Order: sequence, then structure tokens, then C-alpha cells
Amino acid sequence: MQDNISDPISTIAKQEGGQKKASRDLSGRLGNMPVEGVQGFGIIKHHPPPFDPVAQFDEAFDFYEEHGYVVVSQLSDGEVTALNAVCDAFNAERGAEIDVPGQGQLLFPLLNYPEFDGTVFHPKTLPLVARILGGIENTRHIEFNYRGWQPVTSDYGMEFHPDDCSGGLLTLDQRQTRRPYGPPDMLSTFTYLTDVDRTTPAFAVVPKSRRTHNIQRLRDVLGDEYGEVPIWGPAGTCCIVDRSTIHTRMDPLEKDTSKQRSRRILHHVFARAGELRNADGSLRTGNGEPLALTDWAFSRGLIPKRLALSEDPEVARMFSVWSTRQEEWMAAGFSDVFVSDPKSARGPTLGPYRNDGKQTLTKKKAAARRKRAKRKTASRK
Repeated sequence: MQDNISDPISTIAKQEGGQKKASRDLSGRLGNMPVEGVQGFGIIKHHPPPFDPVAQFDEAFDFYEEHGYVVVSQLSDGEVTALNAVCDAFNAERGAEIDVPGQGQLLFPLLNYPEFDGTVFHPKTLPLVARILGGIENTRHIEFNYRGWQPVTSDYGMEFHPDDCSGGLLTLDQRQTRRPYGPPDMLSTFTYLTDVDRTTPAFAVVPKSRRTHNIQRLRDVLGDEYGEVPIWGPAGTCCIVDRSTIHTRMDPLEKDTSKQRSRRILHHVFARAGELRNADGSLRTGNGEPLALTDWAFSRGLIPKRLALSEDPEVARMFSVWSTRQEEWMAAGFSDVFVSDPKSARGPTLGPYRNDGKQTLTKKKAAARRKRAKRKTASRK
């Protein structure tokens, strides 16, 4: 059968060390920290300068097809300044309410911060996202979050991993056998609001990893071609990546915490809607599915009324993938009481939240996370 990517198939044995490992992505995180005290293998390689996604549209698309990611210049200096001003305001307003122990800040701006709507439809990135997903008519937006990271107080040592796609419907076996591979089920875009270099954490990818979930096996297949690529660039830089590509938040290469700097990032997830078939005529699974629901991040994937019921047909189509929680919220008339989540709220805190994220984050778990983060931090001083 014909295919449109050259990523090698790199499997992991069903039995290894007496432990059975399933084919789903989340199970594949085992084995992705092969070197003690190092994320991945520590084989650092570098991406080419960011593409201009307008002037170099075809070149950017071709690079994505070959590698599973592409780095482009997205936001102007003025856009970066304006969006950071909003971030300054909600960080001051929300404070510790949006802290996730060990991880930094997490906010879902889509609900109450229309200042960010333009990042979904940005003219520099949406056309490229749409081409990768098979056309704007098949492109759907399913998640948007803001994340902040600070030295010492935020976590270190994230494992390399692929993200689960299509609500868990897309297994590793399906990613390895479908022909053609693309369009992918889901794409992520990661846009920097701060400069990212060796003194900050960086979004990092393992190129050509869309058909595996284990970097040890992938390195065996790729040999000298294998590499772990930190995405470095000025504020406004954007990485467009297949959600199944193995990636991580790479720790600052500068290990002196007094010299490390904070980072802000915007993360969008787009899904490919519509029915697709393999070259042999079999139906592909998983397209256009909402992401999994969680209690600790209640607002994940929720779409406000101004977008879900927009009178603009292109906007309404973009936000037409609804989770069961979204349908419940709509049935409740988009009630603020239904959401009641500090990770999406705007304005002064008036009382206790109904969905404060503590349902699944007990004091014991939070303390354990802080202890791990403190231990990792101490090892880097």
C-alpha cells in the first residue's frame, strides 16, 4: 500500500522483563527514560531556522511530512506583548488558584478570555494546520491551555512520551499499519510567549517517531539519525507537531537554577474530522474525537457559547466537536455555576469553586509531587 511518511515501525516486545506492555500510547511511556538522570538519551540535535509559514508554505509542509513536526514564526512582537499583558493579569488575579503542584501554572483561556481567540484562527498557522489535516473543512479545535513554568518551584524530569489521540481509540498497532498514515488524527501547536533557549525548558521532539512509543527501539532502527530536538526560539515561535510524535518538556540545559528563566507557552490541539479510509478500503478509526475528560482539569475542551453557537459558520464548524461535558454545559444554558473552575475563571474570586481540581489531587499526592520536584531540583544545583 502507498504511504506518505517514512517513519520506521519500531515495536516493543509483549514480554520484556516479565512485564506485559500493551500497545496503547500511555503504556508506551515505560522505557522512555533509558539513562539515569537524563531525559531520553541526551542526544541533542537542532531544528533548522523557523519557516515563514506564508512565504515558505510548501517547504514547511514538506518538512512536517518528513519529520512529524515543523517550527514556524507565528506571533508578531505586538501580539506577544498584548497576550503577555493578559497573562500578567490573570496570573495576578488567579494566583495560586491555577498552580498545579510541581508543574507550574495551568489555565484554559478559551472560556473567558476572547483575547486569545485569534490564536486559533491565526493566519500564519491555521492554513498550514489545515493542509496537514486534509483541508480547513476537516479541521476542528478541541483544546487550548496556557502553561507557565518557573525555576525550582516547577517540576523537572518529564519523560519522553507520545500523547494519546482520539480519546484512546487510536492504538499503536493502528498507527503502524494504516496506509497512508496521514492526515493525522490530531495536531498540537505550541507557541512561545517568552524567549526559549538553554536557560529555559523547551518543548522537545523525537523526529520520525509517529509509529512507535519507545525511544530505545526507535534509536535501534534510526541509528545515527536518532535525535532529541529542543525547540528553541524567540517569543512568537510555534511548533506544529503530530500529537503522536514522541515529545517532552526538556529541562533547561543550564543546570544552575539561579541562571534559569521562566517560560510561558500556549498549547492548542486540533483534530481531523470526517471519515477516512485506508488504501485497502478499510475504515480508519478515531477522527474528530474529543479528548478524555478529567476532574482535576474540569474546563479542558469546554467551548464557550460565543464559539460553540457562533453565527459565523466557519467558527461554529471549527468548534463543533463536543464532549459529553460540553453537551451537559449547553443543556445547563452555559451556566457559570456548572463550570465553577479556577483554571478558567475570570474576575475576582467570590467563593468556593465547585470544580477546584482537588477531587483527584489529595494532599498526600500533592505532597509527594512537591517532594519529588524538590529532590530533582536539589540534584541540579
